Amino acid sequence: MKVLFIEDNPQKLKQVCDFLKEQYDEIELTIQKSYNSGLRELIKNKSFSLILLDMSLPNYDIEQGESGGDFEKFAGKFLLNEMYRRDITNNVLIITMYLNYVDEEFSTELKDNFPNYLGVVYYNVKEPDGWKNELKEKIDNL
Repeated sequence: MKVLFIEDNPQKLKQVCDFLKEQYDEIELTIQKSYNSGLRELIKNKSFSLILLDMSLPNYDIEQGESGGDFEKFAGKFLLNEMYRRDITNNVLIITMYLNYVDEEFSTELKDNFPNYLGVVYYNVKEPDGWKNELKEKIDNL
């Protein structure tokens, strides 16, 4: 299974990647850390089985001594929109640390507008079994 994970938080990135590698022997992970690098990867390589997407991302990769540009709190939604515009139909799961993106109304809006959106996983560092179980269940149901 080829997975693109677009995530800027190092701790979340490491924990989710470690979990995925433990659960799925055949997983191939590609990591991008910003809106723009994620979009470039999506355009360049459409063979991913799944896109794991953070909702809030910097515009550019954050390098030593650089800010990464503006921070977009709806970057994940903007990426879904770009995928839709470009007819990129890979399945997408959002993994977020913010409860406001787990809101049913927001999730319904995404489902109504983006047919490849499969749902959201609430990444709660205080309850790792919760996000792990939810993520595994959603992936196994693909």
